[in-house]
Amino acid sequence: MTEMKTMLKQLARDTMFDISDDEMPALIEEYNMFMNHVQFLESIDTQDVEPLAFPYEVETTFLREDEVSHIISREDALKNAKSIQDYQIKVPKVVK
Repeated sequence: MTEMKTMLKQLARDTMFDISDDEMPALIEEYNMFMNHVQFLESIDTQDVEPLAFPYEVETTFLREDEVSHIISREDALKNAKSIQDYQIKVPKVVK
């Protein structure tokens, strides 16, 4: 038990949290519950399961193909800019 308290206090310190001794029993209970969930998930056989980027298949019927339609010249794109330098819009520096 002392080992777990030490580990949780160190973890809290590393993540910049302050855990009081009064909060420790509840934290240990939550940690044990979490580890039980992890242990259960590790027991699931995923040998023949393909990895997914998303938890379910989603067909994207709402997206359209990109089509070049209205192209404006560089001069037209830059004509309303207050300040231009080397064909680019010059903006104030925001990082000091």
